[in-house]
Amino acid sequence: MHDGFIRSTAMSPSLRVADCQYNAQQIVQCMKQAAEKDVQLCVFPGLCITGDTCAALFFQSTLRQEAVTALMEIAKQSAGLGLLAVVGLPLEKDGKLYNCAAVVQGGR
Repeated sequence: MHDGFIRSTAMSPSLRVADCQYNAQQIVQCMKQAAEKDVQLCVFPGLCITGDTCAALFFQSTLRQEAVTALMEIAKQSAGLGLLAVVGLPLEKDGKLYNCAAVVQGGR
């Protein structure tokens, strides 16, 4: 933070529909690039972990579990970057499907 301001960016990485591992790698790469430029807040598109055009695939538990696994890897890779990142993914709670934003920072 400098003079009460933070540097923020919105990033749109190259994504593959339903390829959570690839998308996580692209997100982490963008986070590292942002950190090198002293960015403190990095915001990504909604459903960027899965791709937002999965349609019926969102209802498959395998895709949702892969998205959570990818989120945990993104969080792990955020350790030491000095920024807060917001990434999107589908989450199921109590039988309902939600389009969520997850916040990662410092490995968590």
